[in-house]
Amino acid sequence: MISPEPSHSPQAHDTTTLYWIGLIAILLLAVAINGALIFAVRRYRSERGSEPRQIRSAGGIQLRAGAALGALALALFVLGVVYTENAREAPASEAKPIEISATGQQWLWRYDYPNDSFSYYKLVVPVDTTIVLQLLSTDVVHSWYVPELSGKFEAVPGKTNEVSFRADDEGVYEGRSANFSGQGYAAMRTEVDVVSADEYRTFIKQQKSDIQSAQDRVVSEIQSGNTP
Repeated sequence: MISPEPSHSPQAHDTTTLYWIGLIAILLLAVAINGALIFAVRRYRSERGSEPRQIRSAGGIQLRAGAALGALALALFVLGVVYTENAREAPASEAKPIEISATGQQWLWRYDYPNDSFSYYKLVVPVDTTIVLQLLSTDVVHSWYVPELSGKFEAVPGKTNEVSFRADDEGVYEGRSANFSGQGYAAMRTEVDVVSADEYRTFIKQQKSDIQSAQDRVVSEIQSGNTP
């Protein structure tokens, strides 16, 4: 598929725009180069039985071509820096930003929410709210990559990286592994469930209650001596 996934956040929109700029530049350059080659072959080909003609380029054509290619490269570099920096900035939102820890391990993501609840694999966030993910790793380098919401970011052992996004539409967005992290890396996927603010609050409250109930049950079993 030549087209990237549709963007559902300002960050994804910036990376998608940069993708199309790069693709268009590559296509134009390929057309120009191949067009010049075809023109040269047709214009200066030798006839059968005759000696090939000695061809000399016009004065300074190499300099002009080099200057044009250099200007194109510089323009692409500047655009890349601008759009990349925009994609890294935390987007504005009316609601207060929410900070969540995302810890990668072989081969699963764990998400820790502000109320001390957590979830594995599935990240639940409210719509139209800036989310700040603190990326961590317990073992090797992992990549957090949900193309419809954000760019590609790495979780590095011993270091905390930050990724921000604001989902503009409710829905379920799939993420995939983008960095080799061992034999199970291909199965290291994630899912971002974007819901309403009320659904988000209900989720983390219920999640914390369920975790506490499970912990209490384990403690009760240990104290009663029912565990092996």
